[in-house]
Amino acid sequence: MPHDRHKNLVNALSSVFTGEETVCLARLMLSAGPDGEVRYEAVDLPDEIRDEWILWAFEERLLLPRLSRPGGAWQERLLTLQTGAVYVMPPVVRVLMDAASISGALDPAGAIRRSLPETDETRAAQLVLLFDILKRHTVAFQLEAGLMHILNSTCTPGVDLHDALDQFVLAGMMSPCPGRSLTTGLAWYEINRALFWDEPPAPPTDAPSSAA
Repeated sequence: MPHDRHKNLVNALSSVFTGEETVCLARLMLSAGPDGEVRYEAVDLPDEIRDEWILWAFEERLLLPRLSRPGGAWQERLLTLQTGAVYVMPPVVRVLMDAASISGALDPAGAIRRSLPETDETRAAQLVLLFDILKRHTVAFQLEAGLMHILNSTCTPGVDLHDALDQFVLAGMMSPCPGRSLTTGLAWYEINRALFWDEPPAPPTDAPSSAA
């Protein structure tokens, strides 16, 4: 991998992670091809830690197995750790990592805007504002749709919430939680954890021990 991209990404990730964690995570993220796909056998990590890091990246929603149940939600992805397995970066994560590998800094807010397909700048600004408000009200990275509706009503003007959620899901910024929705009878969504990396204190779970 290009040395400067790796160095820049390590520098960016050091604002969230520590020590060798940044090196391992940078190597994992830079294992992706131009299309954002990561093939198991192409992961640039020693065999003894590769599976642990892929599992952790999936739990953090940095990588998603291509294999999925019909719904396609993050919770429905089928993780396999073997040659031939393919993982993909959610679009917003790909944008975040690409930008960080160039600039040497993490910019979740910028990644959010660049990941939205919206071309109307006024409407895009409304979507970014709504998403920022939703982030502030999440618990364990999850939020219920009824609360989203209430929060959207506080925006002036509000946006079409169904359309906004569609855009957020397509961008990999959030995903339905079918398991929790089924048990509670309410519609729950999970927000991508990487989009909280600009908030002190950084919330990611403990990364695996590293032996790069």
